[in-house]
Amino acid sequence: MDKTLFLFTLIAIAYAILPVGEAAFINKIVYLKNVLLIPVFYLFGRNTKLTYADWNTGFKLFLGLTLVTTIVVVFEKMVGYHLHAFIDSALYHREMKDIDLKGVFGIGYTFEAQGGKPRYASLYANPLELSASMLLLVSYTIYQMVNSKNKTNKLIYFFFLVLGLLSLLFAYSRATFLAFFVMLVFVAFQLKYYRIILSTFVLASVFGLYFMFLASDELRYFVIDTITFQNSSSLTHVLDWLEAIDSMINNPFGIGLGTSGNVGGVESDLIVGGENQFLIYGVQMGFLGAFIYFLVLFLGIKHCFAYQRTLGSNEEKMVPFIAASVKFGLLLPLLTANVEAYLFISLVTWWMIGHGEDQYIDSKKHVQYSNPMSRLKLKSD
Repeated sequence: MDKTLFLFTLIAIAYAILPVGEAAFINKIVYLKNVLLIPVFYLFGRNTKLTYADWNTGFKLFLGLTLVTTIVVVFEKMVGYHLHAFIDSALYHREMKDIDLKGVFGIGYTFEAQGGKPRYASLYANPLELSASMLLLVSYTIYQMVNSKNKTNKLIYFFFLVLGLLSLLFAYSRATFLAFFVMLVFVAFQLKYYRIILSTFVLASVFGLYFMFLASDELRYFVIDTITFQNSSSLTHVLDWLEAIDSMINNPFGIGLGTSGNVGGVESDLIVGGENQFLIYGVQMGFLGAFIYFLVLFLGIKHCFAYQRTLGSNEEKMVPFIAASVKFGLLLPLLTANVEAYLFISLVTWWMIGHGEDQYIDSKKHVQYSNPMSRLKLKSD
Protein backbone atom coordinates (compact mmCIF):
# COMPACT_ATOMS: atom_id res chain seq x y z
CA MET A 1 0.00 0.00 0.00
CA ASP A 2 2.76 2.45 0.96
CA LYS A 3 4.78 1.70 -2.16
CA THR A 4 1.75 1.89 -4.45
CA LEU A 5 0.65 5.27 -3.08
CA PHE A 6 4.25 6.50 -3.27
CA LEU A 7 4.33 5.49 -6.94
CA PHE A 8 1.07 7.36 -7.61
CA THR A 9 2.57 10.44 -5.94
CA LEU A 10 5.75 10.21 -8.01
CA ILE A 11 3.71 9.98 -11.22
CA ALA A 12 1.73 13.09 -10.28
CA ILE A 13 4.91 15.02 -9.42
CA ALA A 14 6.51 13.97 -12.71
CA TYR A 15 3.50 15.16 -14.72
CA ALA A 16 3.62 18.48 -12.86
CA ILE A 17 7.33 19.08 -13.55
CA LEU A 18 7.69 17.65 -17.05
CA PRO A 19 6.51 19.77 -20.04
CA VAL A 20 3.44 17.63 -20.68
CA GLY A 21 0.16 19.24 -21.71
CA GLU A 22 -1.08 22.74 -22.39
CA ALA A 23 -1.82 23.84 -18.81
CA ALA A 24 0.38 26.56 -17.36
CA PHE A 25 3.06 25.45 -14.90
CA ILE A 26 1.42 27.33 -12.01
CA ASN A 27 -1.89 25.57 -12.75
CA LYS A 28 -0.13 22.21 -12.69
CA ILE A 29 1.40 23.01 -9.30
CA VAL A 30 -1.98 24.05 -7.92
CA TYR A 31 -3.53 20.81 -9.17
CA LEU A 32 -0.58 18.82 -7.79
CA LYS A 33 -1.33 20.31 -4.38
CA ASN A 34 -4.79 18.75 -4.57
CA VAL A 35 -3.33 15.35 -5.45
CA LEU A 36 -0.66 15.52 -2.72
CA LEU A 37 -3.33 15.95 -0.04
CA ILE A 38 -4.13 12.24 -0.49
CA PRO A 39 -0.69 10.87 0.52
CA VAL A 40 -0.26 13.57 3.16
CA PHE A 41 -3.45 12.60 5.01
CA TYR A 42 -2.70 8.91 4.49
CA LEU A 43 0.68 9.46 6.18
CA PHE A 44 -1.06 11.28 9.03
CA GLY A 45 -3.04 8.09 9.57
CA ARG A 46 0.05 5.89 9.34
CA ASN A 47 2.10 7.94 11.80
CA THR A 48 -0.28 9.38 14.38
CA LYS A 49 -1.36 7.05 17.18
CA LEU A 50 -4.92 8.12 17.88
CA THR A 51 -6.80 6.03 20.44
CA TYR A 52 -10.36 4.79 20.22
CA ALA A 53 -11.37 7.58 22.61
CA ASP A 54 -9.78 10.16 20.28
CA TRP A 55 -11.62 8.82 17.26
CA ASN A 56 -14.90 8.47 19.13
CA THR A 57 -14.69 12.08 20.29
CA GLY A 58 -14.24 13.14 16.69
CA PHE A 59 -17.23 11.07 15.59
CA LYS A 60 -19.41 12.49 18.35
CA LEU A 61 -18.54 15.97 17.09
CA PHE A 62 -19.53 14.74 13.65
CA LEU A 63 -22.87 13.58 15.08
CA GLY A 64 -23.39 17.08 16.43
CA LEU A 65 -22.53 18.53 13.03
CA THR A 66 -25.01 16.12 11.43
CA LEU A 67 -27.77 17.30 13.76
CA VAL A 68 -27.17 20.93 12.76
CA THR A 69 -26.82 19.90 9.10
CA THR A 70 -30.18 18.12 9.14
CA ILE A 71 -31.94 21.02 10.83
CA VAL A 72 -30.60 23.39 8.18
CA VAL A 73 -31.41 21.12 5.23
CA VAL A 74 -34.98 20.52 6.52
CA PHE A 75 -35.44 24.28 6.85
CA GLU A 76 -34.09 24.73 3.31
CA LYS A 77 -36.59 22.17 2.06
CA MET A 78 -39.51 23.76 3.93
CA VAL A 79 -38.90 27.28 2.65
CA GLY A 80 -37.62 26.15 -0.76
CA TYR A 81 -34.53 28.36 -0.55
CA HIS A 82 -30.83 27.46 -0.53
CA LEU A 83 -28.52 28.54 2.28
CA HIS A 84 -25.83 29.03 -0.39
CA ALA A 85 -28.01 31.58 -2.17
CA PHE A 86 -28.67 33.38 1.14
CA ILE A 87 -24.95 33.75 1.92
CA ASP A 88 -24.21 34.55 -1.77
CA SER A 89 -21.72 31.75 -2.44
CA ALA A 90 -21.73 32.84 -6.09
CA LEU A 91 -19.96 36.05 -5.06
CA TYR A 92 -17.30 34.04 -3.22
CA HIS A 93 -16.62 31.85 -6.25
CA ARG A 94 -16.55 34.85 -8.55
CA GLU A 95 -14.17 36.93 -6.41
CA MET A 96 -11.94 34.19 -4.95
CA LYS A 97 -11.91 31.52 -7.66
CA ASP A 98 -12.83 33.51 -10.78
CA ILE A 99 -15.69 31.07 -11.44
CA ASP A 100 -19.06 32.33 -12.65
CA LEU A 101 -21.66 29.99 -11.18
CA LYS A 102 -24.74 29.41 -13.29
CA GLY A 103 -27.90 27.34 -13.09
CA VAL A 104 -31.52 27.99 -12.20
CA PHE A 105 -30.63 29.18 -8.68
CA GLY A 106 -27.43 30.99 -9.66
CA ILE A 107 -25.24 28.86 -7.37
CA GLY A 108 -24.17 26.09 -9.75
CA TYR A 109 -25.72 23.23 -11.65
CA THR A 110 -25.08 20.76 -8.80
CA PHE A 111 -27.85 22.45 -6.81
CA GLU A 112 -30.53 21.45 -9.28
CA ALA A 113 -31.92 18.22 -10.69
CA GLN A 114 -33.83 17.62 -13.88
CA GLY A 115 -36.59 20.16 -14.44
CA GLY A 116 -35.03 22.67 -12.03
CA LYS A 117 -35.89 20.63 -8.95
CA PRO A 118 -33.73 21.95 -6.06
CA ARG A 119 -31.03 19.90 -4.37
CA TYR A 120 -29.83 21.07 -0.97
CA ALA A 121 -26.35 21.04 0.58
CA SER A 122 -26.92 22.51 4.07
CA LEU A 123 -23.50 23.32 5.59
CA TYR A 124 -21.51 21.48 2.90
CA ALA A 125 -20.00 22.89 -0.28
CA ASN A 126 -22.55 21.21 -2.55
CA PRO A 127 -25.27 18.50 -2.41
CA LEU A 128 -22.91 15.81 -3.69
CA GLU A 129 -20.46 16.40 -0.84
CA LEU A 130 -23.30 16.36 1.68
CA SER A 131 -24.60 13.02 0.40
CA ALA A 132 -21.11 11.46 0.25
CA SER A 133 -20.42 12.55 3.84
CA MET A 134 -23.59 10.82 5.01
CA LEU A 135 -22.01 7.48 4.07
CA LEU A 136 -19.50 8.16 6.86
CA LEU A 137 -22.35 8.74 9.29
CA VAL A 138 -24.19 5.59 8.18
CA SER A 139 -21.16 3.32 8.62
CA TYR A 140 -20.32 4.75 12.07
CA THR A 141 -23.87 4.56 13.45
CA ILE A 142 -24.42 1.02 12.16
CA TYR A 143 -21.13 -0.15 13.69
CA GLN A 144 -22.08 1.30 17.06
CA MET A 145 -25.62 -0.08 16.90
CA VAL A 146 -24.33 -3.59 16.22
CA ASN A 147 -21.61 -3.52 18.90
CA SER A 148 -23.35 -1.52 21.63
CA LYS A 149 -25.04 -3.51 24.39
CA ASN A 150 -26.97 -0.53 25.74
CA LYS A 151 -30.46 -0.21 24.23
CA THR A 152 -30.56 3.55 24.85
CA ASN A 153 -27.33 4.02 22.93
CA LYS A 154 -28.68 1.88 20.11
CA LEU A 155 -31.73 4.15 19.86
CA ILE A 156 -29.56 7.27 19.86
CA TYR A 157 -27.40 5.94 17.03
CA PHE A 158 -30.53 4.87 15.13
CA PHE A 159 -31.89 8.41 15.50
CA PHE A 160 -28.73 9.84 13.92
CA LEU A 161 -28.88 7.20 11.20
CA VAL A 162 -32.37 8.45 10.31
CA LEU A 163 -31.05 12.04 10.25
CA GLY A 164 -28.33 10.97 7.83
CA LEU A 165 -30.85 9.30 5.53
CA LEU A 166 -33.00 12.43 5.60
CA SER A 167 -30.06 14.59 4.53
CA LEU A 168 -29.19 12.02 1.88
CA LEU A 169 -32.71 12.24 0.42
CA PHE A 170 -32.75 16.05 0.32
CA ALA A 171 -29.32 16.11 -1.33
CA TYR A 172 -30.97 14.19 -4.19
CA SER A 173 -27.82 12.35 -5.29
CA ARG A 174 -28.76 9.24 -7.27
CA ALA A 175 -25.27 7.69 -7.25
CA THR A 176 -24.82 8.10 -3.50
CA PHE A 177 -28.35 6.89 -2.78
CA LEU A 178 -27.65 3.68 -4.67
CA ALA A 179 -24.19 3.50 -3.06
CA PHE A 180 -25.91 3.54 0.34
CA PHE A 181 -27.64 0.21 -0.38
CA VAL A 182 -24.49 -1.32 -1.86
CA MET A 183 -22.49 -0.22 1.18
CA LEU A 184 -25.02 -1.82 3.54
CA VAL A 185 -24.42 -5.22 1.94
CA PHE A 186 -20.65 -4.71 2.24
CA VAL A 187 -21.11 -3.71 5.90
CA ALA A 188 -23.03 -6.94 6.55
CA PHE A 189 -20.16 -9.05 5.20
CA GLN A 190 -17.61 -7.10 7.23
CA LEU A 191 -19.49 -7.49 10.49
CA LYS A 192 -20.76 -11.00 9.63
CA TYR A 193 -24.12 -9.59 10.68
CA TYR A 194 -26.25 -10.77 7.80
CA ARG A 195 -29.53 -9.45 9.17
CA ILE A 196 -28.39 -6.12 7.69
CA ILE A 197 -28.86 -7.66 4.24
CA LEU A 198 -32.46 -8.47 5.11
CA SER A 199 -32.96 -4.92 6.39
CA THR A 200 -31.44 -3.59 3.16
CA PHE A 201 -33.85 -5.69 1.11
CA VAL A 202 -36.83 -4.48 3.17
CA LEU A 203 -35.74 -0.84 2.90
CA ALA A 204 -35.17 -1.15 -0.84
CA SER A 205 -38.59 -2.79 -1.21
CA VAL A 206 -40.26 0.08 0.67
CA PHE A 207 -38.65 2.61 -1.66
CA GLY A 208 -39.58 0.46 -4.64
CA LEU A 209 -43.24 0.25 -3.59
CA TYR A 210 -43.32 3.99 -2.92
CA PHE A 211 -41.88 4.62 -6.36
CA MET A 212 -44.41 2.33 -8.05
CA PHE A 213 -47.61 3.39 -6.26
CA LEU A 214 -47.16 6.67 -4.34
CA ALA A 215 -44.47 8.71 -6.10
CA SER A 216 -45.42 11.59 -8.35
CA ASP A 217 -45.26 11.15 -12.11
CA GLU A 218 -42.40 13.65 -12.17
CA LEU A 219 -40.29 11.52 -9.83
CA ARG A 220 -41.25 8.31 -11.63
CA TYR A 221 -40.22 9.70 -15.02
CA PHE A 222 -37.04 11.10 -13.48
CA VAL A 223 -35.97 7.66 -12.22
CA ILE A 224 -36.88 5.95 -15.49
CA ASP A 225 -35.01 8.57 -17.54
CA THR A 226 -32.00 8.18 -15.22
CA ILE A 227 -31.89 4.40 -15.66
CA THR A 228 -32.26 4.69 -19.43
CA PHE A 229 -29.76 7.60 -19.63
CA GLN A 230 -32.37 9.87 -21.22
CA ASN A 231 -32.29 12.84 -18.87
CA SER A 232 -29.81 15.68 -19.33
CA SER A 233 -27.68 14.86 -16.27
CA SER A 234 -27.21 11.19 -17.16
CA LEU A 235 -26.54 12.08 -20.78
CA THR A 236 -23.89 14.59 -19.68
CA HIS A 237 -22.16 11.84 -17.70
CA VAL A 238 -22.11 9.55 -20.73
CA LEU A 239 -20.77 12.25 -23.06
CA ASP A 240 -18.02 13.20 -20.60
CA TRP A 241 -17.06 9.55 -20.14
CA LEU A 242 -16.81 9.05 -23.89
CA GLU A 243 -14.77 12.22 -24.27
CA ALA A 244 -12.38 11.10 -21.54
CA ILE A 245 -12.05 7.57 -22.94
CA ASP A 246 -11.39 8.97 -26.41
CA SER A 247 -8.66 11.20 -24.97
CA MET A 248 -7.05 8.25 -23.16
CA ILE A 249 -7.11 6.09 -26.29
CA ASN A 250 -5.49 8.84 -28.36
CA ASN A 251 -3.10 9.81 -25.54
CA PRO A 252 -2.43 6.68 -23.47
CA PHE A 253 0.24 8.47 -21.42
CA GLY A 254 -2.07 11.39 -20.59
CA ILE A 255 -2.27 15.03 -21.59
CA GLY A 256 -0.92 16.54 -18.38
CA LEU A 257 -2.20 17.84 -15.06
CA GLY A 258 -4.83 20.58 -14.94
CA THR A 259 -6.80 19.27 -17.93
CA SER A 260 -9.69 17.38 -16.31
CA GLY A 261 -11.95 17.64 -13.29
CA ASN A 262 -13.23 20.71 -11.47
CA VAL A 263 -10.73 21.40 -8.70
CA GLY A 264 -8.24 24.24 -8.40
CA GLY A 265 -5.70 24.50 -11.19
CA VAL A 266 -7.97 23.22 -13.97
CA GLU A 267 -8.51 25.77 -16.74
CA SER A 268 -12.06 25.77 -18.09
CA ASP A 269 -10.83 25.97 -21.70
CA LEU A 270 -8.74 22.80 -21.31
CA ILE A 271 -11.20 20.51 -19.48
CA VAL A 272 -11.56 17.05 -21.00
CA GLY A 273 -14.13 14.77 -19.36
CA GLY A 274 -14.53 15.34 -15.65
CA GLU A 275 -17.47 13.18 -14.53
CA ASN A 276 -15.48 10.15 -13.34
CA GLN A 277 -12.60 10.20 -10.85
CA PHE A 278 -10.77 7.30 -12.52
CA LEU A 279 -11.09 8.86 -15.97
CA ILE A 280 -10.06 12.27 -14.61
CA TYR A 281 -6.72 10.83 -13.53
CA GLY A 282 -6.56 8.73 -16.70
CA VAL A 283 -6.94 11.77 -18.95
CA GLN A 284 -4.17 13.58 -17.11
CA MET A 285 -1.73 10.81 -16.19
CA GLY A 286 -2.64 8.12 -18.68
CA PHE A 287 -3.77 4.55 -18.18
CA LEU A 288 -0.95 3.94 -15.69
CA GLY A 289 -2.03 6.82 -13.44
CA ALA A 290 -5.66 5.66 -13.44
CA PHE A 291 -4.67 2.04 -12.74
CA ILE A 292 -2.34 2.97 -9.86
CA TYR A 293 -5.08 5.12 -8.30
CA PHE A 294 -7.52 2.19 -8.58
CA LEU A 295 -4.90 -0.12 -7.06
CA VAL A 296 -4.41 2.25 -4.11
CA LEU A 297 -8.16 2.20 -3.44
CA PHE A 298 -8.33 -1.58 -3.82
CA LEU A 299 -5.45 -2.22 -1.41
CA GLY A 300 -6.81 0.25 1.13
CA ILE A 301 -10.24 -1.42 1.16
CA LYS A 302 -8.76 -4.94 1.05
CA HIS A 303 -6.38 -4.42 3.97
CA CYS A 304 -8.95 -2.67 6.18
CA PHE A 305 -11.44 -5.45 5.38
CA ALA A 306 -8.80 -8.09 6.21
CA TYR A 307 -8.18 -6.47 9.59
CA GLN A 308 -11.82 -7.25 10.50
CA ARG A 309 -10.82 -10.94 10.44
CA THR A 310 -8.15 -10.48 13.15
CA LEU A 311 -8.57 -10.96 16.89
CA GLY A 312 -8.54 -7.24 17.60
CA SER A 313 -11.17 -5.64 19.85
CA ASN A 314 -14.26 -3.87 18.55
CA GLU A 315 -12.67 -0.55 19.49
CA GLU A 316 -9.56 -1.31 17.42
CA LYS A 317 -11.61 -2.42 14.43
CA MET A 318 -13.88 0.62 14.29
CA VAL A 319 -11.72 2.91 12.15
CA PRO A 320 -10.63 0.24 9.61
CA PHE A 321 -14.28 -0.85 9.35
CA ILE A 322 -15.50 2.68 8.61
CA ALA A 323 -12.62 3.33 6.21
CA ALA A 324 -13.31 0.19 4.17
CA SER A 325 -17.09 0.74 4.22
CA VAL A 326 -17.01 4.36 3.10
CA LYS A 327 -14.33 3.87 0.44
CA PHE A 328 -16.27 0.90 -0.92
CA GLY A 329 -19.49 2.89 -0.86
CA LEU A 330 -17.82 5.78 -2.68
CA LEU A 331 -16.79 3.56 -5.60
CA LEU A 332 -20.09 4.26 -7.34
CA PRO A 333 -19.99 8.07 -6.85
CA LEU A 334 -16.38 7.94 -8.08
CA LEU A 335 -17.78 6.81 -11.43
CA THR A 336 -20.00 9.89 -11.74
CA ALA A 337 -18.13 12.72 -10.03
CA ASN A 338 -14.79 14.21 -8.98
CA VAL A 339 -15.14 12.83 -5.44
CA GLU A 340 -11.56 13.61 -4.35
CA ALA A 341 -12.61 17.27 -4.57
CA TYR A 342 -14.96 16.72 -1.60
CA LEU A 343 -12.22 17.54 0.87
CA PHE A 344 -13.95 16.55 4.11
CA ILE A 345 -15.02 13.04 3.19
CA SER A 346 -11.99 12.44 0.97
CA LEU A 347 -9.26 13.46 3.39
CA VAL A 348 -10.86 12.05 6.54
CA THR A 349 -11.25 8.64 4.91
CA TRP A 350 -7.67 8.68 3.57
CA TRP A 351 -6.52 9.39 7.13
CA MET A 352 -8.60 6.39 8.25
CA ILE A 353 -7.14 4.22 5.49
CA GLY A 354 -3.67 5.13 6.77
CA HIS A 355 -4.69 4.29 10.32
CA GLY A 356 -6.20 1.00 9.19
CA GLU A 357 -3.09 0.15 7.18
CA ASP A 358 -0.95 0.73 10.26
CA GLN A 359 -3.12 -1.66 12.28
CA TYR A 360 -3.14 -4.19 9.43
CA ILE A 361 0.67 -4.24 9.26
CA ASP A 362 0.97 -4.53 13.05
CA SER A 363 -1.44 -7.49 13.06
CA LYS A 364 0.57 -9.25 10.35
CA LYS A 365 3.77 -8.74 12.34
CA HIS A 366 2.08 -10.11 15.44
CA VAL A 367 0.89 -13.22 13.60
CA GLN A 368 4.32 -13.73 12.07
CA TYR A 369 6.09 -13.39 15.41
CA SER A 370 3.63 -15.67 17.23
CA ASN A 371 4.30 -18.46 14.68
CA PRO A 372 7.29 -20.60 15.85
CA MET A 373 8.50 -21.23 12.31
CA SER A 374 8.37 -17.51 11.58
CA ARG A 375 10.46 -16.77 14.69
CA LEU A 376 13.08 -19.27 13.55
CA LYS A 377 13.19 -17.61 10.16
CA LEU A 378 13.54 -14.15 11.75
CA LYS A 379 16.43 -15.38 13.90
CA SER A 380 18.20 -16.98 10.94
CA ASP A 381 17.78 -13.74 8.95
